[in-house]
Amino acid sequence: MRNLLLALALLTAIAEPLRAQTAQHPDTLPRPAGRTVRLADRAIAAADYLLPRSRVGLDRNLHRIPRHPGLDSLLTPAERAAVVAEINARCDALGKDSLLTADLFWVMRPYFDRLHHEDPHYRIVPVGMLDSTVYPTPGDRKRAYRRIRMPAFNILQINDTLLVDRSLDPAFRRGDRIAAIDGIPAAEYLRYVYDDRHMEPSTLLVGHHFELFRQRFRIDLERGGEPLTVETEGLPYRDALFRLCKAEETDANIRTYADARCGYIAIPQFFPDNSRLVRILRRAIVGFKRQGITDIVLDLRRNPGGNGHAFDELLSIFIDKPTVEYCAGQQVRASKEAMRYYDFLTEEQLGQVVALPESEYVRSFATDPNMYVGGMRYWVLVGRDTGSIAASFVNILQYNGAALLAGEPLRHNALKYGEVLDGGWFLPVLLGESCVSMVRIDELTRRDDGYVLPDIPIPAVAAEYLAGGDAQLDRLLEIVRARQR
Repeated sequence: MRNLLLALALLTAIAEPLRAQTAQHPDTLPRPAGRTVRLADRAIAAADYLLPRSRVGLDRNLHRIPRHPGLDSLLTPAERAAVVAEINARCDALGKDSLLTADLFWVMRPYFDRLHHEDPHYRIVPVGMLDSTVYPTPGDRKRAYRRIRMPAFNILQINDTLLVDRSLDPAFRRGDRIAAIDGIPAAEYLRYVYDDRHMEPSTLLVGHHFELFRQRFRIDLERGGEPLTVETEGLPYRDALFRLCKAEETDANIRTYADARCGYIAIPQFFPDNSRLVRILRRAIVGFKRQGITDIVLDLRRNPGGNGHAFDELLSIFIDKPTVEYCAGQQVRASKEAMRYYDFLTEEQLGQVVALPESEYVRSFATDPNMYVGGMRYWVLVGRDTGSIAASFVNILQYNGAALLAGEPLRHNALKYGEVLDGGWFLPVLLGESCVSMVRIDELTRRDDGYVLPDIPIPAVAAEYLAGGDAQLDRLLEIVRARQR
């Protein structure tokens, strides 16, 4: 879902020329008059900007994030100097006089990765632009937008290996290793993207000099140890994203593993209204119980969060306690934007990190005993993409002893920040903030180092996925079987 949201942000951006954007620009990387460059060999006329190399890598180029409660005070002077030195070394390694958007991302990545490590919500992402000299009107741009296509599968990223995960195109099989796209090695694409476990090809293609803007794609694969090349037109961009997300929905991913006497429910996202999801989950769990199944795997590896609506009802299904303690406190960075949400903030507090009064957040909540389904044992699959409110959900289950977490550690500080604001753009270069957190949360958890760790570690191993299955789930089902003996 995270990649879909970023993709939709991209589509919104490319629908209008850069000069028409009115989003707030961060106090940021330098904004000289960039030189527009047409991207060659593209099906759609896209443009990029060249930034003079001399304007990159200086200490003042580490932009500020004044609306965030933690990022501006993140680096000590020594850490800042080390980051700047690495940025300068990357500039020297490129050996270019001017940098395009992808070059700039790679050069600044030591800093961007450090910010993302502190707050997983915070990302710097490329934002595409249609050439306004070719598409001068909104109608022109909308028609061009409909022509954008992408390969019709999603991707599993394990270290430096890219694998086909779910595919809408029978020419691609789950477990195919992606060696190259349009002659560009997979390792080259990985220089320009974050290390998400799950992504769409569009994420790779946009990050690498806006390669998405093509009509056909040549994809070099390895299947069963043998090389294979597939040429495809893919599907229309929005259609492919919608159908892939639809295939991951909870409704389509409730099943039983009879040999393990275990039920399975995937929860790939949470919604502004979770009422329907709560009904689906409880009905499925009650159905499993009627079949005599008492072990259930909840899969949240793909779930980057969403909305905490009806979480008291949702957690009542799993936790047999009258009250659930959630957090010890919350703080907000006072800003003009935050003042629109919190009327207790004053002009004198601008720039300060201020404790929220208890009336402004949830310290604990009551459960509904009528929702609880007793006699069940829950196993929750988690990973680095389990974030935001999904991270809180699995942490609350673990903290209250309602489930065992299995899989990989969540990202550092997956619980710590939230209540995101729209990000700004780094004009004229085509990079922008995905969002900016304004609240810091002291959520109750088993650890105080910013990590939520699984009770049962099951790392993702690329070699185990080449056969086309779900290796982490298979290993968890083996553990479930063993516990039943």
